[in-house]
Amino acid sequence: METIPPIYWMIVIGILASLLSFILFEIGMLIKDSRKTLKNVDNITSDAQSIVSTVKGTVEEVNDTIIKPIRGIGSGISAVSGFVSGLKGEQSTKEE
Repeated sequence: METIPPIYWMIVIGILASLLSFILFEIGMLIKDSRKTLKNVDNITSDAQSIVSTVKGTVEEVNDTIIKPIRGIGSGISAVSGFVSGLKGEQSTKEE
């Protein structure tokens, strides 16, 4: 029975070492890309928070400058309307 030549073992071990090195390289590239992706997600999140805070400020400003005065005018008109309907109610009870 003959033994396996050493060149065969060197080729097999070289292929296995190359395969292991390639797998480790790909894992390293995956980790590197995922770190870049997480940094981009962080930038996107901060941009979104900035946009949301800007929109929130705009909505609060619109509320303060437009909606609150309109509500005040509406409550004033409601009070006047209630007063006028109260006067009409008193006049109709006096006529009876």
